[in-house]
Parts: sequence; C-alpha cells; structure tokens
Amino acid sequence: MKSLFAQGLPLILVSVFFGAGGQVLLKLGANRLVFGQATLWQNLGQVGLQMAKNPLLIGGIFLFAVSSFIWIIAVAKIELSIAYPMVSLGYGLVLLASWGLLGESVSWLRVSGVLVICLGVIMVAQS
Repeated sequence: MKSLFAQGLPLILVSVFFGAGGQVLLKLGANRLVFGQATLWQNLGQVGLQMAKNPLLIGGIFLFAVSSFIWIIAVAKIELSIAYPMVSLGYGLVLLASWGLLGESVSWLRVSGVLVICLGVIMVAQS
C-alpha cells in the first residue's frame, strides 16, 4: 500500500510547477503594462483595463487557480507540515525560469541560497 506521502507528492509537485508557471506568466504580463505619468492611483482604471485584457496575466491567474485546486487535493492526502515546505521548490523553478525565459541575471549567491532551501525541503521530506 502506498504511503500518504507517495500519494500526495505528485500532486504537490504539479501544484508547485503550476504556481511557478503562474508567477512567470504574471511577470511577463506585468512587463507589458504601460503606466502613465500620473501616480499609480490616478492610473488605476487604465492599468486595470490593461490587466483585464492581458492574456499573460489571465493565464497566470488561471495557473494559480489550477495550482490551488490541486494543492487542496494534495493536502487532503498528506500532512501540511510535510507538504507546505515543498512549496519552496517553486523558488528553484522560478529562478530557472527567470534566468532561462526572462533573461534575468542570476548570481551564484542566489543559486546557492535556493539550493540551501531545496536541501531543506529534501530534509523535511525524509522526516
């Protein structure tokens, strides 16, 4: 019989993957927003309309919704104290996507920090 962890792990990983993908789409969509010379509050209506018409932002929100739905199923199968640290794996996915898809510079210090976080997730998973 499979352990609860084995039953929930694939769902957690899919949820984290979709959440990280949602972050990347939100960033790509946010890069397309045009802000006027006025303050954000004065541009709120115009920016809100741009957001509503932005397929990347809509896609990012959709991925977050799917991620949340899968997450709920996952935490029904596994202890939250084990599942929640796994969300940190999204840091690594976003770091890779930021570098590979967005062309952001990524320092070795930042990579090292994310690797330490991932090592912590592995330790929690083994407990």
